[in-house]
Amino acid sequence: MIELSKSDKAMIRCAAGDLDTAGVQNLEAKVVALLTKQVGNGTLSHVTKNNVRAAITLVTDAGK
Repeated sequence: MIELSKSDKAMIRCAAGDLDTAGVQNLEAKVVALLTKQVGNGTLSHVTKNNVRAAITLVTDAGK
């Protein structure tokens, strides 16, 4: 499990738009799960800001 920084969490809140608190927490959990999976399977060796942005995009686009 990875730990998001304050700025990473701020990016998620910004991307969440008009979601309520539960929606933001759900989005954050999905982003963390995706990044953890990518680090675990060796796709990523470490997490950068761009990786967080890409994960946010993947998670939000998956709902469309």
